[in-house]
Amino acid sequence: MSLVLCAASSAQEPGCLETSAMGKMARASTVASLKARKLKAGDSYRAQVIYAARMLEIAPSNKGAAELLLNRIPKGDDDPHQSVWLDFAELEQCPSGRVPDSDLAPLFRLQYHLPRLLARAVLLAPDHMLDYITYSEIALTPESDYALRMQKVCMREHREFIAALNKLPAKDIAWIGKEVINPESCKALYLPEQ
Repeated sequence: MSLVLCAASSAQEPGCLETSAMGKMARASTVASLKARKLKAGDSYRAQVIYAARMLEIAPSNKGAAELLLNRIPKGDDDPHQSVWLDFAELEQCPSGRVPDSDLAPLFRLQYHLPRLLARAVLLAPDHMLDYITYSEIALTPESDYALRMQKVCMREHREFIAALNKLPAKDIAWIGKEVINPESCKALYLPEQ
């Protein structure tokens, strides 16, 4: 009996409940169910990012979702929201680890698809190109295909890509051209680990 009470109380931890609600939102299969689950997940920064990313998966031409996602991109290494983009599940908020796999798996999948979704978003809303390019400094993790996805953006919106890149400080332009992508050929230089 005490084991059942322990499990029930762990499942009621606020962080576990929040992560579970985010997972349910990430696995929504229709716009209507996504909106309904968003009401239960709340309006936190993390909920907004997950909502916008999932909306783009469900409705790939939704410019509002694209802009919502792009407006949430962290603005540098010291942005407190950066951790959300690197870990949708934020399991440290749930010390007991009592989040069902059925809620965690969609969060991990959505996290993995984030580079593709951001590329889609910036193609729908190219006026956010500077934020998209700047985010590459944070997005390049060993498993990320962000630079590969950036190739398509660079090729399809080359003029906007170069114009946004030229707004950066010279050292950032040089770093991107050396580590991330060749802006002239649009060839990715950073490749994910296999």
